[in-house]
Amino acid sequence: MQGIYLNPIQVTAMIRTAEREKEVIVVRCKRKGPASKPGGPDEGDLYDLHCTTKPEDYVAAGTRDRRAEDSNSGVLTVYAVNRQDPVTKRWGMFRRVNIDAVQKVIYRGREIEVRVT
Repeated sequence: MQGIYLNPIQVTAMIRTAEREKEVIVVRCKRKGPASKPGGPDEGDLYDLHCTTKPEDYVAAGTRDRRAEDSNSGVLTVYAVNRQDPVTKRWGMFRRVNIDAVQKVIYRGREIEVRVT
C-alpha cells in the first residue's frame, strides 16, 4: 500500500477547512523548545493538538494582527480543545503550531503523514 503524504501548505489548508466546518483535526507536532511545565512534552518530543473552531463567545483581548504575525513567523494560531487554560480552568486555548514541525494529521478518521519537500 502506498503512503499518502501532505506538505505544510496542505496541512494549513486542512486545518482551515476543519475550522470552517466545525470539525476537530488532530495535528501531531514535534516540540521545538524545552518543556513549559514539568512532565510536559520536551524539546523533540511529539505532542498532539486537537484543533477546532474558536468558541462563538470568543472576544479578542487586543488588536494584534495575529495572521500577520503567523505569516512572518511560519506558524499558525489554532484553538486547541485538549489544552486547559491555567487561569480559567476551561478547556481550550490558543496555541501556535510550527507548520514545518507537523509530523502527522488525523482528520475524519484518516491518518496522513506530513513531509517537507
